[in-house]
Amino acid sequence: MDLSSLVEKASRSVVGAVTKLSDVWGLEEGRSFGTAFSAGGGLFLTAFHVVAGADAVLLVTPEGETAEARPIAGDPNDDLALLASDLSAPPIPLGSALRLKVGEPVLALGYPLAMLDKPTATFGIVSAVGRSLSVGDRVFEFLIQTDAAINPGNSGGPLINSAGEAVGINSSIIAGAQGIGFAVPIDLAKVMIDMVKRYGRYVRPALGVYVAAVNRAMAAVYRLPADRGLLVVAVQPGSYAEEAGLRRGDIIVSVDGKPVENVFQLRLAVSEAFAEGRTPRLGVLRGGRRMNL
Repeated sequence: MDLSSLVEKASRSVVGAVTKLSDVWGLEEGRSFGTAFSAGGGLFLTAFHVVAGADAVLLVTPEGETAEARPIAGDPNDDLALLASDLSAPPIPLGSALRLKVGEPVLALGYPLAMLDKPTATFGIVSAVGRSLSVGDRVFEFLIQTDAAINPGNSGGPLINSAGEAVGINSSIIAGAQGIGFAVPIDLAKVMIDMVKRYGRYVRPALGVYVAAVNRAMAAVYRLPADRGLLVVAVQPGSYAEEAGLRRGDIIVSVDGKPVENVFQLRLAVSEAFAEGRTPRLGVLRGGRRMNL
C-alpha cells in the first residue's frame, strides 16, 4: 500500500504552530510548538491546548513562509480552536467521523518535537469511536481512538482517511500506554466554522437533557417501545428541552428526521440546526405514541 501521494497532497495544508508565552511582566517565558491545518478561506484548525494562553501564534509552512494567526473561536471542553491567518495554504477536505468504522486505515500528520522541516506521517487504524477521556477536571467525549502514533507536537494536526479527508484533529496521547492516541471528531470543527461564519462567534449549544442510549437489552428489561434511541433521564429546568416539551421517560429517536442512537449524534444534530439558524425538530416516542416537538 503506497500512501506517499496522499501524504504529499495533504501535507501542503499542514503547518507548524509556534506560540509565544510571556510571564506576568510581559517578558518572553518560552515557546511551545504544535500543528494546525488549513480549512480554507484563511481559517486554520488546531487543538485548543496548542494555543491556550498564548500571547502570539505564528504559523509556518515547510517552505519557510510565516504569518501571524489570531484565535477567533475555541472550546476547551472539546480541545478545539479556530484560527484566522493570511498564510496561504490549500485546504484539506473535511469529512465526517460519523462514517468511521473500527479497523479503517487513517494517517496522522503533524510536526513532532518541533521539527519544522516538513510534516511527518504515521499510519494506523481506527481503534474505536465515541471514546471518553478524563484529563484533570475535564472529560472529553466522542473521541476517535487510533493506534497511529501521535507524538508531542502532532497535536492540532489532521487525522485523515484513505480519501484524503480530515476526519479528526489530533489531540492527545496516554502517558505510559503503547499505541493509543485520540482525535477530536472533525464534525465539531465544521459546526464551529459554520457558526463563526453565521454569527461571528462560537457558542456551544446545549439541549438541556440527560439521556441514556437505548439498546435491545434495555428495551426488553424495561419494556420500552423502541430498541434504538435516547431515553430522557432528566430535563434541566429553563432549558430548550423543557421549553420544547420534553419529559422524563421520553425516547428521542430522531432530530430533523435523522435517526439518533447516541449522544454524539444528538449533540451534533442540535448544533448543526443552531449553526444554520433554525430550531431542531425532535422525533419522540412517548408512551408508544410518536410525536414531534
